[in-house]
Amino acid sequence: MLKNKVIIIPIENAWNHSADFLRQTALVLSKHNLVYIYDHNNHYFFGKKNRKNVYPTYKNIIFHQAKYYLPFERFKIIDKFNRWLSFKLFLEKHRRADKILWIFYPNYYDFAQMNSQKMLKIYDCVDYSENHQEENILINSVDYFFVNSKALKNLYTKRELNKQAIYISAQGFFQPDDKKIKSVPLKKGKNKVVIGYIGGLNYRLNYPLLDQLISNHPEWLFVFYGPEQNNVEKDKVYHTQKWIKKLKQHKNTLFSYSSDRYFIYGLIKNFDVAIIPYNTDIIFNKYCYPMKIFEYFYMGKPVVTNPIVELNLQKFNNLIKISKENNDWEKNIEYFLKNKLSAQKKQVQKTLAKNNSWEYKLNAIGKYLLLN
Repeated sequence: MLKNKVIIIPIENAWNHSADFLRQTALVLSKHNLVYIYDHNNHYFFGKKNRKNVYPTYKNIIFHQAKYYLPFERFKIIDKFNRWLSFKLFLEKHRRADKILWIFYPNYYDFAQMNSQKMLKIYDCVDYSENHQEENILINSVDYFFVNSKALKNLYTKRELNKQAIYISAQGFFQPDDKKIKSVPLKKGKNKVVIGYIGGLNYRLNYPLLDQLISNHPEWLFVFYGPEQNNVEKDKVYHTQKWIKKLKQHKNTLFSYSSDRYFIYGLIKNFDVAIIPYNTDIIFNKYCYPMKIFEYFYMGKPVVTNPIVELNLQKFNNLIKISKENNDWEKNIEYFLKNKLSAQKKQVQKTLAKNNSWEYKLNAIGKYLLLN
């Protein structure tokens, strides 16, 4: 495990975003290091103090809101200079610290191009990026480039880059304290089975598939537990809000959301079958590695999913069913309803989940950095 470092993590989405890889990484690293969450998106002009954000408080985590110095930031050249100057001054302030710049998002490639004494730069790639130009610059600018799946590693070998992706065999998921998992009663009606999904409700879901399943099986209760997330550009293409509204009109659906992880694990207990109904025509989905698979596994649930490349690995055999066509979904859900997972398979699931915890992943990265 890394110790006594100053770790700088540029943040892109909200701190409490449902895809919480950045937050979980920061929380684990902060146990033995000082972590700065560098918030550029909520930057403020130094003369307007009332624009400062209020951030949550954690031990060994400091939120740094970027400060702009030149006016007229609406002009791209001035905005670019302010962005560069703000981060440069931040690095200068910490020039004597033993630092790691930990980047998740390719749009911070310009930060990786800056040099500072005693600073290591890494790209922690957790998802496929559509912006190859920025990502290529980022990869060529960092010292180390990590990926969390074999699917991504194989994909990056096809690109002309000055370094190879380093595969870390752990996805990262929040491993709960079993004693804290809450009891969540679910009003599901007499004899209804529960088909459950946890995660963001966004353009990534295969809504025509879900609408068909829900319509064909009024005897199943479909639970969707996660926040509605907007993406202006993608939502126009996939009509996300229209589809969510349509799904909510079905009597055998339940929608809700809580950020309480222990409540969510308690909810998963109610699932008879857990699902990952992604639209894998979207290349981002095809090459993703959903952490929810291990949340489902930890609770011993069978999983039905669309064909995600990483989930074809042998270790997932007999624990999940991959559905290539819409009709396969009904067959695979019905299979798991009739054929419950054995205690042995549930133990295999739990072991897989534990081997993909955030601690496991970050220990692996830490060991690699210390040995190289």
